[in-house]
Amino acid sequence: MEPEVFVERKKVSTDLFAEPTETEIEIIKEQAAALWRSGMKVEECLLELQDLDREIDRLAAEGRKDEANRLIERFNALCDQARLYLYYLVIHREAVGFRRHPDMAKIYPIPPKRAPIR
Repeated sequence: MEPEVFVERKKVSTDLFAEPTETEIEIIKEQAAALWRSGMKVEECLLELQDLDREIDRLAAEGRKDEANRLIERFNALCDQARLYLYYLVIHREAVGFRRHPDMAKIYPIPPKRAPIR
């Protein structure tokens, strides 16, 4: 005799082509919105990294090394933060069922850290 848990599972419809319920649609919408927010955190870091990169180059060209080096420290910390947010995004994707992430590095190109200006 089968345990009740297995009997109950057999009663649940597994028709993959059935229309989703309103609750399922709401769950899917929330998952999509949450994934979007996770991706936006990475994108915000990347945009700030681009701005910092330009500012560092400008300061270096003007000979303002100390200011440039302070921004390089911020740039490098932001690279670490972007990598962490990308890691969180991959984990988040896996939690909602995406098992492959082949283009994440292309979609979110995190630059290498910069060396201090001597």
